[in-house]
Amino acid sequence: MTLNYFDNIVEKVILKSPLQKKKLKQYLASKDVTFFADAEKFAQNYAGYLDSQLIPLDYAVSAYTEMCDNMMKCQIEFMKTGKYTVDEHLEAYEKVYSNETKMKSYMIGLAISQFLWSTHYEMYCSFAVGIRRLSNGIKSYLEIGPGHGLYLQKAMEYLPKAAKITLVDISPVSIAITKSIMDYFKYDYMSIDFRMGDILDFDSTNKYDFITMGEVLEHVNYPERLLIKLYDLLQNNGRLFLSTCVNAPAIDHVYHFKKVDEIVDMVRKCGFVIEDERILPVENLPIELIIEKKIAINYCAILTKKI
Repeated sequence: MTLNYFDNIVEKVILKSPLQKKKLKQYLASKDVTFFADAEKFAQNYAGYLDSQLIPLDYAVSAYTEMCDNMMKCQIEFMKTGKYTVDEHLEAYEKVYSNETKMKSYMIGLAISQFLWSTHYEMYCSFAVGIRRLSNGIKSYLEIGPGHGLYLQKAMEYLPKAAKITLVDISPVSIAITKSIMDYFKYDYMSIDFRMGDILDFDSTNKYDFITMGEVLEHVNYPERLLIKLYDLLQNNGRLFLSTCVNAPAIDHVYHFKKVDEIVDMVRKCGFVIEDERILPVENLPIELIIEKKIAINYCAILTKKI
């Protein structure tokens, strides 16, 4: 029997990492026709992209399973010490973001996780719904840390052709991957303003109608500074899509949010109003047990400015 693209990825993951079989089977058994249609479209498109870059699918699967293994090691250390493995942004930059081999593998692994992890899929869907709903009013779009490029790719499906698009990322590898994604899907990336550097150093007089910052807040030592910077960059009637995590150690996570309330309080303190939010524990357990056992929680929200 010939497997479709998504099933092929799942089967390769299970062969590479048999311990994931039970959890993946349970997760996929709960999904509907819409999910599998979206997952197949993603898998087919991403397999084509990998092929265009001369990257074997087996490499991508290995990148994903290696990422999972690294996160498990970080989780074990976290349960012993109560602390993240890395506590300085510069250390994460030296070990990961500036390392071409590690960063490439990390970004490809994260891309694969978009449809294999329930929380990543739910955040991706929340972003897609938000950008689609607001797209007609978006004349300027800013994304911080585009990483694997999939959020930008989704945004490009809905943004008006005349929208001004700016990307800021501290990693040259991430910038290169995003450019290659834009090239493969035949988006005119030459019209996109790519800026390599720290968003805190981003000098712009422009205000943006929509800002995307997925999974960045936990990567910096002073997230409040970052939120204040984004407040200044956002139009008064603009929207910010934000995602981050609680009790989620990783090889490049620096800031440790211990509770969802800490994220909410910080967001509000920096002048934002929560228009919509999703609280997404990585395990299907009662929230009291999630909190007690310090199980990771993903969080995403669409924010507006408090005027």
